[in-house]
Amino acid sequence: MDRDLQAGVAELLERMAGHTAHVGVAVRGGMVMLFGEVGSTAERLQTRQAAMGVLGVRGVADEIVVREPGTPGASDADLTKLANRLLAMDAAVPTGTVRAGVRGCVLTLSGAVAVTGQRDAAARVVRNLPGIVGLCNDIRVAGPATDGDSLSS
Repeated sequence: MDRDLQAGVAELLERMAGHTAHVGVAVRGGMVMLFGEVGSTAERLQTRQAAMGVLGVRGVADEIVVREPGTPGASDADLTKLANRLLAMDAAVPTGTVRAGVRGCVLTLSGAVAVTGQRDAAARVVRNLPGIVGLCNDIRVAGPATDGDSLSS
């Protein structure tokens, strides 16, 4: 259900003119988190209202940052905070098992999970964050790989 809701919100935002290339969507329990950057407060409000209008959305956490053209990007601390929130919201990543840290706009994931599928899910959650230029996945897999697990990181 959450994945369908995420796809529905993302599809709606893609159809909106202009700003959606820098807005991401995460969903957990029907609660939508919007993150990324837009160029104006009006774009931020339009994006939030659009997400609220999708059938099944219970609420919207608005983590969108308004960045006027030419202003510097998010700090490493801002990116770390956002990445950790997204990891906490994703149902495929067990709560409290993975941590994110950002230095020089390179995001590093650390911690331990039971299977490689959880490791891969954590990387998928944060891979396309605006402002991130690299991803280092240092998550350890505590259990043996299973047939359903991906062998890539």
